[in-house]
Amino acid sequence: MKSKGIVMMIAIATISLIAILIINYNNQSFLEKEGLEGLTTVQMVEKLEAKTIDPNKFNASITATTLSIITQVKTYTYDVPSDLFYLSIAPYLNQTHPCGTHSLVTCRGELKNKSFDVLIKDDQGTVIFDQTVSSGSNGFAGIWLPRNMEGTIYVEYGDYSATTDIQTYNDSNTCLTTMKLTP
Repeated sequence: MKSKGIVMMIAIATISLIAILIINYNNQSFLEKEGLEGLTTVQMVEKLEAKTIDPNKFNASITATTLSIITQVKTYTYDVPSDLFYLSIAPYLNQTHPCGTHSLVTCRGELKNKSFDVLIKDDQGTVIFDQTVSSGSNGFAGIWLPRNMEGTIYVEYGDYSATTDIQTYNDSNTCLTTMKLTP
């Protein structure tokens, strides 16, 4: 009889603990659950770009001026710093997709987890960016650039390369998927 009482108390304690954990999890904010709470817009974009996210869970996209995170319950919007512009690139060899506004969740590029040498010059010929970048598991590599400039981006991938003009104005595209790499 005593052992039944002890088993019953353990079962009640276990169920109570599980209920408390479920309540606490449900009371966490979406941003906290996703590890985004307290981050700057730049940090949120970099964190979202770095991982592959199930699009059934939520969506996130970035324009020149706004980061939007859309859940089934709420839309969160954050201003992109006025002096910065986010350009997400997905150079390709064989396949691409048309894109203007980059989705940090649903956009997928062909070349996943690859390194690219990227050189960006403004229209005066001044080097703005000259680094090796790596695409994430989504096939995109994000680059923060100065806002309100025109220039050219050069991408090298092994013996392949691509060049195209870019702009970083408030109405410019944040998703660049048209860079076909050729020998």
